[in-house]
Amino acid sequence: MFHYLNNTCIKHGLTAKQFLLLRFFYLNQDDKELFQAKIQKDFHVRRSTVTSILQTLEKKGFIIRKTDEGDQRKKVVIMTEQAKDIIKRIDLETQKNDNILLSALTKDEYNTLVGLLNKLCDNLVKSVKYII
Repeated sequence: MFHYLNNTCIKHGLTAKQFLLLRFFYLNQDDKELFQAKIQKDFHVRRSTVTSILQTLEKKGFIIRKTDEGDQRKKVVIMTEQAKDIIKRIDLETQKNDNILLSALTKDEYNTLVGLLNKLCDNLVKSVKYII
């Protein structure tokens, strides 16, 4: 599935990792300010990793980084409209393909699959930190 997501993202000029980070911004856009440090903390990655991805996204016009007025050490990350549009397009494309994939299952099989995947995810969250 990750391979498919990556291929879909590449068609839109992104890697899957870049898309997942943009999607995180999109889902957290109600936050008045999204700081680079929060991204590092929530994704459990090094500052250099986040900086590298953000630099690429900024060059592509998907985000704008500004220095916080109250604390010059903090970087605020702001999504552009271009990023919001691309997220919607990729989400729509992956949703269509998910529907095709899941149409092979009965309702009971689908419910069983969801239950098992939730169980696996819960176990993963307990034992491993997310890494981009």
